[in-house]
Amino acid sequence: MKKAFLLSSILLSTTAIAAPNPSFSEVRLGFESIDYREQLKNVAGITDLKQKASVTNPAIRQLSYTGIDDDWGFYIASAATIATSIDTEVWKAEEFGDVQQNDFKIKANEIALSMAYNLTKSLQLTFGTRIHTSSFTRSSFKLGAGANSFDEALKALGEGDDLPRFDLPGQRKDATDIIANNPSYLTPVISITEDQMGILGAVGMRYDSRLADTFNNVSWYAETEISTPFYSRTQNTSIESVTLTDSFNGWGVMGRAGVRYQLMDHIAVMVGVDAQYKERDKISEEIDGRRRTVPNIKFKNVSISAGVQWSY
Repeated sequence: MKKAFLLSSILLSTTAIAAPNPSFSEVRLGFESIDYREQLKNVAGITDLKQKASVTNPAIRQLSYTGIDDDWGFYIASAATIATSIDTEVWKAEEFGDVQQNDFKIKANEIALSMAYNLTKSLQLTFGTRIHTSSFTRSSFKLGAGANSFDEALKALGEGDDLPRFDLPGQRKDATDIIANNPSYLTPVISITEDQMGILGAVGMRYDSRLADTFNNVSWYAETEISTPFYSRTQNTSIESVTLTDSFNGWGVMGRAGVRYQLMDHIAVMVGVDAQYKERDKISEEIDGRRRTVPNIKFKNVSISAGVQWSY
């Protein structure tokens, strides 16, 4: 009888040790701050052209984890902009100052699938793929104070009717047209939209204190990850019927951290911070005898959100 009891105790203990980490799902609502920057270097051999814009949008963050066995599990994560706000974007040419300003809004969405290997009960190695999309719209274009000087510098590079010019979207000028105060050369409604998509490979680490101590009502987690795009695609309405693609043309880093409080055994309220930074190199292709280019970009997204987690 005693041997049977000891054997059953060992089996129960082994089963407890070998049990997978508990599965859970969480959803959080909050706000994200997106900082977006573009740069074209050595435009026409005379200057660098760059801009920056920042918006704050309502956003949602979701994450779920499924434990497979005592070594493996997987995560499914998503992030999305709920609605967009508008900022004034200013384009600057280094030697000429502000050359253009316009309204700017941007939204970002992402879904990720990652495998997780348990290095310890609470520390995991993660690796997988992410699909990241962003879309921005520019509208209400206006000339900046340095636009005329920039236009004159461009004109000095050519001759006759082949003079390069600085155009606002929708604006068409001949070689002798003035750049400003010429509304007949502007269409009434103009907006430019660009859609960006990237399929990224990612690897990272995640620590969750609740996995190590399930009896504590307060727990915390932290995660970090690096990524690179296996494939990126850009479509811009100013470049008609053209899609620009590239591979391994950038890098990114992501971090998450947060705290939870258990209301019940399987339900907790939580607050979290998610941060993401990405860079993508310039994409340039020769299409139908013309050079098509989209600039280098720097994308930063920081969100603060609160919500609920339930385990099962």
